Formats: sequence, C-alpha cells, structure tokens
Amino acid sequence: MMINRWQAEKLKRQLALRRGVNLTGARQVGKSTLSKSLDLQNSVLWTLDSELVRKAATDDPSSFIKHAPGQTLIIDEIQKVPKLLEAIKIVVDNDNSKGQYLLTGSANLRFATRVKESLAGRLGIVRLRPFSLGELNGNTPGFLDAAFGRDFNQHYAPMDKRDIIHAAFVGGYPEVQHFEQEDRVEWFQTYIDELLTKDIQEVTEIRKLEVLRSVAVWIFAHTSQFFAANELAAKVSITKVTLQNYFDALKAMYLYDSVPAWAKSDYALIGKRAKFVAADSGLVAASLRWRESDVYLDETKNGKLVETWAYNQLAAIMDTSSEYSVSHYRDSQKREIDFLIERIGDSALLGIEVKAGQASLDDFKHLKWFAANLAKDRPFTGIVLYSGEHTLTFGEGFYAVPLAALGA
Repeated sequence: MMINRWQAEKLKRQLALRRGVNLTGARQVGKSTLSKSLDLQNSVLWTLDSELVRKAATDDPSSFIKHAPGQTLIIDEIQKVPKLLEAIKIVVDNDNSKGQYLLTGSANLRFATRVKESLAGRLGIVRLRPFSLGELNGNTPGFLDAAFGRDFNQHYAPMDKRDIIHAAFVGGYPEVQHFEQEDRVEWFQTYIDELLTKDIQEVTEIRKLEVLRSVAVWIFAHTSQFFAANELAAKVSITKVTLQNYFDALKAMYLYDSVPAWAKSDYALIGKRAKFVAADSGLVAASLRWRESDVYLDETKNGKLVETWAYNQLAAIMDTSSEYSVSHYRDSQKREIDFLIERIGDSALLGIEVKAGQASLDDFKHLKWFAANLAKDRPFTGIVLYSGEHTLTFGEGFYAVPLAALGA
C-alpha cells in the first residue's frame, strides 16, 4: 500500500513557487519514490546512481542539465556530481521560470565540502524524514496545532509502553517496517557501512573511517543526552577541530539533528550547548544491538530511545510548516525540559517532557517552574508525553498526553 508523505504538498508548492527545489534527506527514506509519485505532467528523470549517467553528467554538465521549456528535470542523488550545481546556477540566474529542477540528494549540500557553488535563494529546500507514526497511520500532521490549542480529543489507537518501545525499535525507514529484529539489525548495519565507506566520501575528505564510525556510535549511544566533546576527542585520539568536522559530516548525512538551547536572547545563548538527537530511533537500537526485552526493563535505555522516537515524530510534523521552531532547556540548577517548541507567529511556547512509562506530578515540576519564571510574558502549555491511554490534567495548562497522540 502506498503511504502518503506529508511533504508531498509542500514539495508541490515549492515547485510552483521556485525555479528549482532540493528534496533532501537521508538515504532510503523515500525521496525517489516521492518524486515519482508527484506525477509531474512534463518531467524527465535522471539518476546519478547509474555509472553511465554519472559519467555523462561529469563530462558535459551544461548539456546534461538542459531541459525543454515548461519541463521539470529531476536529478536523483545530485551530490554525486557537484559540477551540475554550477551549471544549474547559470541556468536559473538567466531564466526565472518556476519548477525547472527537482534535485534529490542524501546529503545536506550546505555541509558538503566538495560543493563550492551556492544556490542559496535560488532553490527551495524540502527535507524528507523516515516515516512518522502519523504517516503510517494515514493521518495529517495535526498534533502541534492541537497541543497549542489544548485540544487533546483526537482519536488514536492506544499504545502501551511495549508498543511504544517496539515502534521506537522499528523506527521510520520504509524498508524495515515489516522486518523481524535480526533482519532490521542486519539491514541497518549494511546501511551504516555503505554510508560511511562510500556515500560520505562524496561530500567530505574524511579518511579515518573507523574513527568516524566510533563517533557515529558515540552519538547514537548518547542520543538526547549531553556529553563532553573533550572526552570523545580524547577517546578517539583526535583534536576538537577534527571532531567538529566529523560531527558536520555525520550531520550532513542526516544521521542526527542538533537541537539548540533555549534562551531569551541571542546573547544569552553564548556558551549553551546544543543537544544531539539521532534522526531515527530504529537506527540507534540496531547500531547499539539492543534487544527490546532488555530495553523495556532498563530505564536509562528506554528513556533516551523513546525521547529520540518522540523527537523524530515532532520533527516530521514541524518540517511540514515554517510555523514552529524547537529547542531544549537546561540550567545550572539541573532543571531540564526535553523540548521547547515555539510558535513563531505569537511566540507561544509548548514545553514537552517525554516519559517511556507512566506520568506523575513530579514530572511537571520543571515545566511549572519554567512557566512561572521564564514564560510569564507569553502563552505557555506544558505537557508530559507518556505511555498511557488517557489525557490527564495536572493544573491549568498542564497535561499528561499519551505518546500515541503524536500519530493522531
């Protein structure tokens, strides 16, 4: 059964408004499938995975990117031949026709050291993530609108703690949705091997691949947590500057997201650390070779895995709109809030804590402190996402909400 992708409408809008669009995201999340499903009336598709096509593009990029008037040229895996971007820039600088190019790629071109030509302002950018729970359920991305409106009456299939942990183990990559655990682990191991030994070489000059793998595993092991970069640099025997290059490379391949710290002003952000969150919970579980039965009983593991899964759902919802931004909160008094989502239009804030198990009054203490001390001048709603069945009220504007609601 074909699963409708939330980003399809955004992609169509961008093609109608921009000279070209870069559909980007990790490998194997469905970019090519989505491109084909748009059913563009006048389009030609070239994939640079083909060695013959890649050679033609490399030898004569100017001819390769030519297209008929009114035609959309779809080029799959654009990062494989960066010369094409220079040729496309020349075309779109001289022709402002909309929807000329749809470029797909499994690397963020802004991080790619081999891509020297900027297309900033010329191409729209649409990121496709692995499947969200809402997409798998056939629903629209309405959770954040409902949460800001304090409307938690959506209908959804209940998910208990074991259901949530299982969903987090599977993750969102289309290929593995119906795999058994051992098959998922094998698929993800092959995926990481190919990504680090082949794909990443197309966008960076990194050669210490085993060190790069160690950095990737470290990020997965510390997903949604804080860690000292100095400790990691010493562990793998590289400088902090080199480590930052490795972070950039892994981020360019969409293996993790960097969630910034919340602050009232840009000045207050100085010295505050971002939080790294893996871009897919299934990738974390498989890379660390966890087993569901063990993780169910281990609060540390199931806590960070479920938080990662919840972030994956929230990020997919936010990608469909420019209305929201996300951050985290942590202060010297050890007060933490997993995610703070701001609605750009009115600066309203949604504070979110994620619990793999049941919710309690104690889970709201940092949310309530934040509301009373730092959010007095703006609308604030605090929710604890938990593995229960019912939405419960813990004071005005504070709710315990089932994790299953993320897919409603």
